[in-house]
Amino acid sequence: MTTVLLHTAQTAPKMERTQPKVQVVRGGRHGLNRARQLASSTLSVLAVALLLGLVVSVVYSQARITELNGEINDTKTQLTAAQSEYDYLSTQMSNITSRTNLQQVAEGQLGLVPLDPSQVTYVQLEDQSVIEKSTSSAELLLSDVRTAALDLLGSQNP
Repeated sequence: MTTVLLHTAQTAPKMERTQPKVQVVRGGRHGLNRARQLASSTLSVLAVALLLGLVVSVVYSQARITELNGEINDTKTQLTAAQSEYDYLSTQMSNITSRTNLQQVAEGQLGLVPLDPSQVTYVQLEDQSVIEKSTSSAELLLSDVRTAALDLLGSQNP
């Protein structure tokens, strides 16, 4: 656009616009950068702590598994020893209680002899035979007291 001066009829000199001087400075937003740096370092510390926690938990679990495997092996060893002892004792028990072994002990150590059928005597009782046990007077008295006590208790509970 041209401007004409009326009183001189000359064109006005063109004015150049001056550009404002702007200087670029890094880190102009100090507060925001510090917050970002703090968040970044906090995130890094948390990541390292989480990673360290995972490593420690894996190492602890492996140590615990190793310890439990040792206990299992000890228990298996004890079980094997107990089973071996049980088998030995079962064999000894069956040997001791076998008929031939009992007969050898009876004849050898106790001096017993096998039964001869001619030594057995059979007694035939009458059809109405009754075997009575002799009782003393003290036993009769106790029996009577017991009977009386039971009768007394029975009469109180209808």
